[in-house]
Amino acid sequence: MPKFVEPNFSRKDLELRFENNEICIYGTKEGLKKISELIINLIEHPKKGHIHLEDYELLTDDSLIGAVAIFERKK
Repeated sequence: MPKFVEPNFSRKDLELRFENNEICIYGTKEGLKKISELIINLIEHPKKGHIHLEDYELLTDDSLIGAVAIFERKK
């Protein structure tokens, strides 16, 4: 297995990666708090439909871009 490369959080607080067939979310305390706030806001305002994380000055330079979307469960 390749050696784990720690994200560079010197300027931003969140990094999205696809490693070993997994979507990984790495963050500082501040970055994880911010993504939590964004998701709670989306839950409270579901008509927004989705958010793009790259729009929030969170992602490190090495991060993948990403979106979070909300859907109603089909019954």
